[in-house]
Amino acid sequence: MKWNSLIPGLIFTVGVIVSHPPAAMAQSPRENSEARRLWSEGNELYNDGNFADAEKKFREALTKYPKSDQADRSAYYLIVTLEKLRRYQDANSEIENFHRNFPGSRWREDVDEKSLALGASSNSLLEQEAKIAKERAESEKRGSPVLPPNASVDAMILQMIIQANLNEGIEKVKERLKKDPSDPAAIANLGTIFNSNSPLALPFLLDLASSAASPTARTIAFFYAMRRNPDKVQVANTLMEMLGKKENESIVSEALFRMTYMEHRAVLAKIVESSNPNKFDAIEKIYRGGSITLRSDLLAAVATLKDDPRAESFIMDAAQNDKDLAVRRAALEALMMKKGAADVKTPENLLGTLSPKKTAAPPPVAPSAGAPVPPGRVAPLPPLPVPAKQK
Repeated sequence: MKWNSLIPGLIFTVGVIVSHPPAAMAQSPRENSEARRLWSEGNELYNDGNFADAEKKFREALTKYPKSDQADRSAYYLIVTLEKLRRYQDANSEIENFHRNFPGSRWREDVDEKSLALGASSNSLLEQEAKIAKERAESEKRGSPVLPPNASVDAMILQMIIQANLNEGIEKVKERLKKDPSDPAAIANLGTIFNSNSPLALPFLLDLASSAASPTARTIAFFYAMRRNPDKVQVANTLMEMLGKKENESIVSEALFRMTYMEHRAVLAKIVESSNPNKFDAIEKIYRGGSITLRSDLLAAVATLKDDPRAESFIMDAAQNDKDLAVRRAALEALMMKKGAADVKTPENLLGTLSPKKTAAPPPVAPSAGAPVPPGRVAPLPPLPVPAKQK
């Protein structure tokens, strides 16, 4: 083999080594200094609450100087920043990268702790946030006035009659519901009546909502009547009046559930803005019977009340006691919005204010011989802690 035939291969190999230094090849002092500068800028952005730009700085430090003397620290801070941004899947991916790239790092214990925390919280939170997204997507289907896929022949014929002559169609629906209050063809076509442009639709639906013998017919008629009414203030007042009676709570809850999420947001906003002195009774009842999506949106609406002490109390109670993590998170975000989103220190100011009241600790008991002594209370860590081996 001639030497000149090896030259291109050697040139290529040298080029690869230069562009991708091996693990043992450290960065130069100048590169280490530049990596520290990027980390410092990222840390400052993080402490200012600017997590999006902090992520960019930490990523830049890792991309340009992957073998710097503090690359593992930048990698850990990137994980913590992604957690703040609620990008849990990305944070878990970076944890995997950390374990692969820095197996002997002094930050390993901290990353492992973060991995456990993310594994415990992100799965349930991600599942609930996925449920919210699914509920919002399905709300379009729930609010659709079209006939269901399994509609009967009677339902299709009745729809044709309604579309051809609404007066005649309404009379046919009344006749069928008089004979059978749960007539499926008639109930399925309440959406057809809602979808018409006739001024007769709203009066008919309102009358049916109050007089129908079937609870299903009343509920669906009430829902379509609320959607048909363009005056959302009037809708809000009607819902609050309905909620004055316990037997109506399920009807109101179902009506809000069937609305598209943009529709129920508009109605919730009008309820919250109302001057009705009993509006918080209605708000609490809506909250109790609402889905994850509805409760989260209701908290955001209540947060817009600036001078009502009941608003903050309501949100704080949700943050402490709601059964769903996603709603508790929404309550905290609503509380921060109410206190002032521009104040980046708000999350720190909330620390300790939402914790349940502590009972007095029992007097210490001397341990028996050979028994382990319980560890003392550990002070809370700063936002970005020092590595475990330096604690």
